[in-house]
Amino acid sequence: MNNNSCDILLDYFNDQLSEEQRKEFETHLLYCEECQDELAELEQLVEDLPYAAEPVNPPEGMKGRILSTVKDENKNITPLAHKQTEAEGKSSYAKETENKTKNKSWMKPLIAAALTLSLAGNGAALLYINNQDNEVAEEPPAKPINESLDAIKQSLTLSPSSGVNAEASALMIEQNEKMNLVIEANNLPPLEGEETYQVWVLKDDQPHRAGTFVTNAEGKGAVSYLLEGDKSWETIAITKEPNANSQKPKGEILLSSPI
Repeated sequence: MNNNSCDILLDYFNDQLSEEQRKEFETHLLYCEECQDELAELEQLVEDLPYAAEPVNPPEGMKGRILSTVKDENKNITPLAHKQTEAEGKSSYAKETENKTKNKSWMKPLIAAALTLSLAGNGAALLYINNQDNEVAEEPPAKPINESLDAIKQSLTLSPSSGVNAEASALMIEQNEKMNLVIEANNLPPLEGEETYQVWVLKDDQPHRAGTFVTNAEGKGAVSYLLEGDKSWETIAITKEPNANSQKPKGEILLSSPI
């Protein structure tokens, strides 16, 4: 019996051996009945402990008491040389068996303590997660977001001026108590250089800018503009301006409609 091989039983059980060491120990295990019995006990201990433990919070100081017990037990183990002196007169085979059994006896309480701490810690973690889930479930539902409700207040068709073969429509849309003007036009004359189309709203014959746009190759264009202020506009019109900077109409009115 190779006592050194017996001493690495726990490392083999925990899969801490190299490939070469594992093969050597498994060869030893074929002929060592005591290692076979010890390995079976360890496997049974690991198999039974999870079902015997319930997920509870470990009592305060539990870890310290368990480790203290293991340390005290290790202190009480009589050294091998002293035991050989006390066992003088026994057969060499009996002395070897007794020493190996005592040297291994520390494994069980240490493994049991480690597994107990692990299971207790897992139980505490599960309880913490459950408490977190409960706290999340108990939170009041989020307040619904107040979405914008758009409403069409007025729909207009702009009339072309004499000699203009174009058409345009306008929508007055209320958004969050503000008025948004949307213009869509078709068949407008092509633009040149920096020319743009400008939308105007008029009150008392005073024009106010209400959006600038350009057309595509098919003469189509559109613009959306937020009408500021609480004014009762009287007319809406579209002109062609030399650039986008006109503060007053410079071109003739192409399309218009009373509001």
